[in-house]
Amino acid sequence: MKKIEITIFTCLLCFCLITGYGQGIIVPPGTDVTVGISTTLDISITGGNLTLQSDASDDASFIDYGSITYSGGGEAKVQRYITNGQWHLISSPVSNAVSGMFHWDYLQYHTELTNGWTDIIPLDIPLNIMQGYTLWTIDAAPTVEVFEGTTNTGTYNKGFTQNGLGYNLVGNPFPCTIDWDAVTIPTELSGAIWLFDPTIGANGDYRYYINGGGASNTTSQYIPSGQGFFIRATGGSGTLTFDNSDRVHGGQAFYKNTEDQASLVLKATGNNITTQTGIRFNENATQKVDRLFDVYKIFTDSPDVPVLFTMAEKENLAINTLPAIKENESIPLWFRAGMDGKYSILATEIETFDNNISIYIEDPLTGVIQNLRSNPQYEFYYKSGNDRKFYILFNDPAIINNQNEAINIYSFDNLIHVNFPVSCLNITGFKTQIAVYDLMGKQVINIETSIIHNQIPIDKSALYIVKVIFNDNIISEKVYIK
Repeated sequence: MKKIEITIFTCLLCFCLITGYGQGIIVPPGTDVTVGISTTLDISITGGNLTLQSDASDDASFIDYGSITYSGGGEAKVQRYITNGQWHLISSPVSNAVSGMFHWDYLQYHTELTNGWTDIIPLDIPLNIMQGYTLWTIDAAPTVEVFEGTTNTGTYNKGFTQNGLGYNLVGNPFPCTIDWDAVTIPTELSGAIWLFDPTIGANGDYRYYINGGGASNTTSQYIPSGQGFFIRATGGSGTLTFDNSDRVHGGQAFYKNTEDQASLVLKATGNNITTQTGIRFNENATQKVDRLFDVYKIFTDSPDVPVLFTMAEKENLAINTLPAIKENESIPLWFRAGMDGKYSILATEIETFDNNISIYIEDPLTGVIQNLRSNPQYEFYYKSGNDRKFYILFNDPAIINNQNEAINIYSFDNLIHVNFPVSCLNITGFKTQIAVYDLMGKQVINIETSIIHNQIPIDKSALYIVKVIFNDNIISEKVYIK
């Protein structure tokens, strides 16, 4: 649908500017209305309203640099199209909405400390400006909810906290789109936003955006009117501010990577659903979680949604930005799903890397190492219950091996990790022995393995001795399980 743009620069007595004689102004979906500077839009019909319509395809958009008056006693009616049988994150674009507008529906607010949801039962609870809520309509078909009152304009502030995980549910306060790239990000806040998409999987999933994320993002910087979304505090409490300079009409569809950086996007597909994770390289990033480069992964309870993620500082990441390939030639990648079955991982944006950089995926469970440049899609079978670990190798496996021939023994997350050189995969009939002892010399575990990346679960916190028999040599290492 081609958008209609209307800019008002004169003082008008409006009763049929767009449509609707005797009804005030009715702005259909896909229409942008701007009230110019030093201009007053006067809706003077008795009971005349400014109605901004919404449907499944688009919304009406209203930006006022001037002012609006209702001489006839009318008000703004900002519509929000809502599908039935799904949760939606919403926010009020008017200043005096109350919970009663959702009478008979399910309306909840989110608490950052507990990361939990609470039902709003009374009908007279104000819907705070810039606060997000979640809504489930009981209607049997898609419906149009109507926010009635005075459209928000000006500067608004919303405090955020980091008493728990730091996720705060906020919302777009305007009857138009917000450009997140125009917003000043407080130093205590991650630069990412998370929007819930109820159409992904059985119970929905989150889409995310961060400035500069390119093709690693799953949505754009444009936040629709009436949309609630999550932000995450990473450095304590603070205040987020929206003002009129953040407003735009409409937005744009998801775009391909236009950043001058190497970015690998890995798409997981299964159950007719595709999600993704991104691995990027930027010299200004660090090995840690960077609030303006990395995006945390929010998990939902949709069992049919396949999930890929990486980690940094024990945080699950949807986008992981690292400083250089040289220090990150082997990057762990985790897969998770709630259903058994056949899945695939597809590598895209490979063209953003120099041609001399090899890119492989390693599956430790099967021992397969696949060249993603020549075959970018890797298929595998997955049994639910445990995360499946892969490795992304940004160099030829033999070269990585020659740089580090040592066996790597360490502990992490109640697991003893024993990793052998990649070259062991070229040894016919490769097998080795791993034994774990407590400090009294009692053998706790003794296994034979032909896998180069081994994870051994340990239940009891203590200091252990790990002995590995490899190439007729015995290698010992002390590890501590916290």
